[in-house]
Amino acid sequence: MHYIHGIKEQIKALQASHPSWIFKVEYTDLTWEEVINGEHQGHSASVSPSNLVQAGSNSYGGLWICEICGKQKYDSGNWYCASVEALEYMMDPRNSLNDTDLFQFMQLSGFEDFNNDTVRNTLRSMAANYAVIDEECIEAVITAANTYHVDPYYIMAKILEEQSATSPLYTGSGIIDANNNILYAGYYNLFNIGATATTGISYDVILNGLAYAASQNWNSKTASILGGVSIISSWYIAKDQDTLYYQKFDVVGDSSKYEHQYQQNVLGAQTAGTLLRKLYKKFDENLSGNYSFIIPLYKNTPITACPRPATNQEHIQTPGIKMGDVNQDGQVNVVDIILLINYLNGNAELSQNGIMASKVCGQPEITVVDVVLLINYLNGDAVLQNNGVISATVISSCKVRLAPNGVEYKNLSEGASIKVLRLAVDLIDNVYWDLVVSSNGVYGYIPRNSYQ
Repeated sequence: MHYIHGIKEQIKALQASHPSWIFKVEYTDLTWEEVINGEHQGHSASVSPSNLVQAGSNSYGGLWICEICGKQKYDSGNWYCASVEALEYMMDPRNSLNDTDLFQFMQLSGFEDFNNDTVRNTLRSMAANYAVIDEECIEAVITAANTYHVDPYYIMAKILEEQSATSPLYTGSGIIDANNNILYAGYYNLFNIGATATTGISYDVILNGLAYAASQNWNSKTASILGGVSIISSWYIAKDQDTLYYQKFDVVGDSSKYEHQYQQNVLGAQTAGTLLRKLYKKFDENLSGNYSFIIPLYKNTPITACPRPATNQEHIQTPGIKMGDVNQDGQVNVVDIILLINYLNGNAELSQNGIMASKVCGQPEITVVDVVLLINYLNGDAVLQNNGVISATVISSCKVRLAPNGVEYKNLSEGASIKVLRLAVDLIDNVYWDLVVSSNGVYGYIPRNSYQ
């Protein structure tokens, strides 16, 4: 069912405090599991993940970090892949239906009636606290807002979120290459459009952003702001991604889902929404305006709001089922050998994952040879294939599903390499749907008979 438990009461409480606020609920027709798995993509050294968390942050460590990628660094080298728990917490609307976080759901289009002088004075009043706010930016924001009918405070909030006053993307100073040449001097990219990389090197992120700016001839801050807002208006807002939440999490519109996002920072919508609220409070202290908010609803959401990921715990799940972890406790030791011997003697049972983990020799059947190899491995006299992680090969082209027997997402061709993360216990329509991740980062479920 669409209804999210408790959301009606939260909206009523907000309306009671702010009678002028307008709330719309949007029935996405998407199930919660499919949404989370659709967003949890890109687990590969060559593909930057869809969602990232700040590396080295005490507030976003522990269970915020992806259970597959771990502490592999992405983009500028300052980011980790975000976990399922991080996605669940940030995407559950119930966690943001409060006075502080709500503005990530604010509708951004249709602004025709704002006062230019009010906007100008409001932005000027914040210039002392934000070095990126200068007169050129202020006038360009007003022009862009009038041209594309987009909220001017949203435009400035995005700039504040994306830029620092020292970044070459803001200063136009260009970037120095290995031969001491200055590249792309005089070009600006205030919205960081195209500023991404899979190398984990900050230089490459800035270089790509400046190259994009040069390709668009953004040779001033004004050109960058006008060009950037034009892209945001046509690429996102016109495609129903009309809130900060929808620009971060691609769950609406007629196009394919989960791929058309503005940014990778899993906190991006919330952060920009907080800045947007702060800008509004500068001229509307009590936030008494007629603000409109669009709240997404999903099918089969948990009864209670998804909890904030703990920072004092770590994921013990390895990037796949670990060879030799017969009892599936996250480690390989003598207990596994004893259990494996008992299983071969008919004195113990194993889970499906335990059976797969027992095949340390990579053969279809478990034999005493597996026991011997595992003993030698623990004694330091042998190594396990693929660094001890169960890998497999697709033998029959198939579609990755976002839930067991659920919505089709991506195609896996015959011969594709995968890691098996979890084996299904129950049949669904006579198929075991196992959770896998491919070598190019695609995450989801495929039939067990499609790989070996």
